[in-house]
Amino acid sequence: MARYVEVRKPAPGQERRTAQRIEIELEVGLTSESNFYTGLTQDISTGGLFVATHHLRPVGQHITVHLTLPGTPKILIDCEVRWLRESSALHGTSHTTGMGLKFAELTPQARLAIANFLRARESIFYDVD
Repeated sequence: MARYVEVRKPAPGQERRTAQRIEIELEVGLTSESNFYTGLTQDISTGGLFVATHHLRPVGQHITVHLTLPGTPKILIDCEVRWLRESSALHGTSHTTGMGLKFAELTPQARLAIANFLRARESIFYDVD
C-alpha cells in the first residue's frame, strides 16, 4: 500500500511550533473508531504531542489519547493527526516512525495537568545568541 506523506520544512531558523516542547517518553493508549493500540510519546507541549508508533492513522483523523503524566491520574484527550513520520530510504532510519497529534479538545483538568507538568520541566529548545 502506498501512502502519501506531505513534508513541509520551515524556513531556516524558523520554528513552526508556538509552544515549548518537553521531551518525555511515556506509554500512551490510542483509540480510533475501531482500534486500540499503544505508542510512546517523544515530546509534548500545550498544543499536542508526538507519538512513536507503527500504527499510523490518516492525517485529519481524530483519535483519543490515554495519557498518564507523572504524578497525575490518567487523562483522555481528543486529538487530531496533523502529520506523519514514516521510515524510508529517503529519510534514513534515524527518525522514529510516528504521528504528530494536535490537542483538539482538552478538559480543564487535562489542560491544568499538562500546563503544570510543562511548567515543572525545561524546554528541549534553547535560544542561541
